[in-house]
Amino acid sequence: MITAGFTIHNPITKSQTTILETDAETDGMGWLLEVRCAPGQKSDIAEHYHLDWVETFEIRSGTAFYKLDGVQKTAGAGETFVVQPRQRHVHPWCADGEEMVYRQSNRFGQRSPAAVQEVLGTFATIAGLAGQGKIAASGLPKDPLQLAATLRTLARHGGYDASLPASAQDFIAATLGRLAEAIGYRAVYPQFIGE
Repeated sequence: MITAGFTIHNPITKSQTTILETDAETDGMGWLLEVRCAPGQKSDIAEHYHLDWVETFEIRSGTAFYKLDGVQKTAGAGETFVVQPRQRHVHPWCADGEEMVYRQSNRFGQRSPAAVQEVLGTFATIAGLAGQGKIAASGLPKDPLQLAATLRTLARHGGYDASLPASAQDFIAATLGRLAEAIGYRAVYPQFIGE
């Protein structure tokens, strides 16, 4: 189980994500993270959207690039922006030669402790797999069965990659994702969440 204080290090983007609040602190309604982004690195997560989550990003230090609906924008320390449900976006990444720090809060449309644990666990697993060379430059698993298992969990909680229609991702999740899980693939592996 991921608790406040858990830290995720992504070896591809050199980011460090510290979990400040989980389902225990939010009553299953979301989370609060603090992310440190290294200069010259891209965002940890490709363009995506959520069916019913509201995400708020507060730039704490440095300058950030981010994308909303395909448009790249800039925000500086002290600025906040909000991503509404179904709005395509890319999380902030460093816009200059200095480290950039932001806080991200997610608030769900309904209480779901499982979504908090499984989505944060998926982030931790992707970072762990990246350390083993199993994640592509895109930030997604290289192995198609691992990708299908990952998509299955994210889709179950209303998270979709923006590069493929949601219906295609639902189909992959229901077919290949189910097969992947049946033969042992998971979106979350215990060794990457401290269990």
